[in-house]
Amino acid sequence: MSGRGRRRAGLCGAALAAGLLVAGGGPTALGQPAADGGRGAAGRPLTILISNDDGYRHPYLEALRAALVRAGHRAVVVAPAEDMSGRGTGMMFSPGATLRAEETAPDVWAVGGSPGDAVAFGLQRVFTDRPPDLVVSGVNAGPNAGPTAGHSGTVGATLAAADADVPAIAVSAGYDLSDPQHPFPSVAGAAAFTARTVERLAATARGGPLLPRGTALNINYPAHPGGKVAFTNMGRARTITANYDPDPASCATCYKVRLGLDPQAPEGVPDADTAALARNEVAVSLLTGDWGAHGFASRDRGPSREEARRTAARLYGLTP
Repeated sequence: MSGRGRRRAGLCGAALAAGLLVAGGGPTALGQPAADGGRGAAGRPLTILISNDDGYRHPYLEALRAALVRAGHRAVVVAPAEDMSGRGTGMMFSPGATLRAEETAPDVWAVGGSPGDAVAFGLQRVFTDRPPDLVVSGVNAGPNAGPTAGHSGTVGATLAAADADVPAIAVSAGYDLSDPQHPFPSVAGAAAFTARTVERLAATARGGPLLPRGTALNINYPAHPGGKVAFTNMGRARTITANYDPDPASCATCYKVRLGLDPQAPEGVPDADTAALARNEVAVSLLTGDWGAHGFASRDRGPSREEARRTAARLYGLTP
């Protein structure tokens, strides 16, 4: 078996949205930053593994790392050596296969594999004494919302972390094609928002986990944020598609892959991330990494509604 292939992310977005309905202003109280500046009970900086699917040298990864370092955390890069976009949760499981990994600079590792390979390698071989406090993947060039998230290497990296019970965050920045020289104008904002989200999670953990066990946050930051953060479900609108055009200039049986972009694709899921992005809102979803439908075999799986509600309450009040 060469990899897991594409695995669809589960979600608890409806329960996240329900967190806003806590009576008596509960979310506001729970969501306030702690006096320690957001690094936990003793003000301890977090140790964070940073990955992506665009490669360890990508400038948007550097922007994310810089934002987390400015916040006082240790940020260790363990990312693919080359562009691995769209590889989903694929990992190298061929017996006897060779994986090349090199520390190219202090706390910077290039791994010759998928985003999932990079995170799995980092958890086992880079963090040998103890796992990192958090895995953060991004900033991705383009949104990973709706069905796209299930095929995203950026999201796949976080699900590899969730499989190992390490909390994780994926972050992606929206595009604006009106300026071809600067199609992703909000990368710095996305990186800064992610750092504030990390601070909030640490400040409100109160000795517990940063996120419910086996979950990851998926943050989609619009190109031009409109001032609101929305807790969202994973939508189904196909805003990004892969199209296959005949390419006889290359060969008789060749097809060239072309991305189709339709930000106005119809969406039937309530409170969807795709709809929030269309309104220029920051979309925050809670993902689970297993394949199982919630409660199918009479026992609930993944985070409970209460755990998801509390996570939403802890993040309530964040602004772009």
